[in-house]
Amino acid sequence: MAEEVFETERLRLRRERPGDRAAWLEHINTPEVMAHLGGPCDAARIDENFASMAQAGELPFRLIERKADAALIGKCGLSRIAAPGAPAALKGAVQLGWTLRADCWGQGYAREAAGVMIAHAFEALGCAVVYAQTSQANQRSWRLMERLGMVRRPDLDYEDPLYPPEENPTIVFALTREDAGA
Repeated sequence: MAEEVFETERLRLRRERPGDRAAWLEHINTPEVMAHLGGPCDAARIDENFASMAQAGELPFRLIERKADAALIGKCGLSRIAAPGAPAALKGAVQLGWTLRADCWGQGYAREAAGVMIAHAFEALGCAVVYAQTSQANQRSWRLMERLGMVRRPDLDYEDPLYPPEENPTIVFALTREDAGA
């Protein structure tokens, strides 16, 4: 079975390759990038994250490689919502997520990668809705959700016990198949 790779004009969303963990540690597992995600992770947690991406099953979560120089710049993909504080309406629903290295912020890479994953969710997976969530404090993230056409769903916001008070509440956005024009 061939590896499922997603491509855009500037990006390749792919599975792990040798050297990716080292690049992740150097450029992405930093205080700046991980500020709203609980802070930098230890090596065991990074190994868990990479293993989870490798075994994502039906929902792809991929590493983002910039085509121009083959640099690992982040990750983007789809997963099931399993946060302990999430309301019942969200449990098991499909969510979009991303993490991007700081020196790549503001260049449209996250939006480009997220667009590919949204299209995949609606076209290949037949999802009726895709959610995204972040902390109220993570303005960069929720602004991107808005640019993607996602609509704020304050009725689904919740307190996530896995994050400190300054990263709560978790705010939720949604994009329906109809609103995406899929």
